[in-house]
Amino acid sequence: MSQFDANDLIAPKVHMPAEWEPHGGCLMIWPCDALAWGRALADVRRDYAAVAQAIRRFEPLTMVVQPDAVASARDALGGDIDLLPLPYNDAWVRDSGPTLVRRAGGKLAAVAWRFNGWGGAIPDFSLDAQLGRQLGAHLGTPIINSALAMEGGAIHVDGDGTLLTTETVVFNDNRNPGISRACAEAEFARTLGIERTIWLPGNPHEHGTNGHIDGIVCFVRPGVVLFETSASARPHYREVTDRNHAALRNQVDARGRKLEILYVQEAPDEGRGQTEGWGYSTSYVNFYIANGGVVMPAFGLARQDAAAREAVAAAFPDREIAQVDISCLAAGGGGIHCITQQIPQAL
Repeated sequence: MSQFDANDLIAPKVHMPAEWEPHGGCLMIWPCDALAWGRALADVRRDYAAVAQAIRRFEPLTMVVQPDAVASARDALGGDIDLLPLPYNDAWVRDSGPTLVRRAGGKLAAVAWRFNGWGGAIPDFSLDAQLGRQLGAHLGTPIINSALAMEGGAIHVDGDGTLLTTETVVFNDNRNPGISRACAEAEFARTLGIERTIWLPGNPHEHGTNGHIDGIVCFVRPGVVLFETSASARPHYREVTDRNHAALRNQVDARGRKLEILYVQEAPDEGRGQTEGWGYSTSYVNFYIANGGVVMPAFGLARQDAAAREAVAAAFPDREIAQVDISCLAAGGGGIHCITQQIPQAL
């Protein structure tokens, strides 16, 4: 554990709630650079605004904006979304922002991971490396610093002590060279209150994120996960899906429950526009669980979008399903979960 600063070893007892537990609100970041998508910035912002407005129907939302873009963001987003002026590099708050947890007594704390630009996949991440602490300070929470190079899209929890993550992120030399499984699990226990970590192989072919869990599988309630099956025309991607599925089968959670696996098929990857760089996100499981609802992607594919909506509705029978077309946003390699970060309700 020598790579961890001694000051990072002291943390209060914490607990990361599941995403379906009550929220105090949601964080997003307004896009400012069209190069990340290979699309017109106005089109990307249209998708972001549609996601933000869908979430706002269920819970309060704060959008981080560049200080010189407040007026234009207000015009695009309307008057019921809070704007927070802060400088930043990129617009994926799930990864660069804090992971919010509860302390004993129910008040919040913000886990600030060591964000290193997805293992150096982008050249300049100096501003984003500060966002975890800055947003935690804005929320008035104490900060739990971690030397673990990590992104929020690489973790999913059941709120009952179990975490899902991938080996291709945590053990990647571009993030945490030489780290042991025991060390990583101890850090998850310290920062998130995790008792059992379930490791999936991940995706070695995915540039940038290196196989975030939120494009593979998520918890939908304790003991139950929603796994995304492959619709890819590329054999190596289908093999990745098969390996992750094999690793997930017969797993038990922190309470000894064998996981029940539900399924949704991803969108097909043929003809989806941008294929270079970060690729095109085809993930339907990359959705946001809001208060009373699920805000999930559509890709302008009538049959596939409808089938995915039906699968997600079956997984969340007591929640309203709001489906938002993110065809431009997805060209940047991420989806709705990637651009959002829940703020758990303080107790």
